[in-house]
Amino acid sequence: MNKKVSAVIFPIFVVLSASLFASKHPDILETLAINCGFDKQAKEANSIFAGYSFPFINNQFLSTLYAGVTGLILLYVLYKGINSAVKHFRK
Repeated sequence: MNKKVSAVIFPIFVVLSASLFASKHPDILETLAINCGFDKQAKEANSIFAGYSFPFINNQFLSTLYAGVTGLILLYVLYKGINSAVKHFRK
């Protein structure tokens, strides 16, 4: 298999696999706040990734899955941008 194809397929496979085991409470600080009773004082985050999912997708599994794939794509774009900038300034 072509290395570039493998470099795209493998991370997506990892995200798909990991989303099957994603915790409903991944943030220990949020869980601690709920357990200690001061979660009501916290302000709700207005983020597209609030709760590690997309709030506009009703299916929780698909919402988490799409958020993971989108995060993976955003990190790759960030990596490529930083890599290009470093190569540009080394010349």
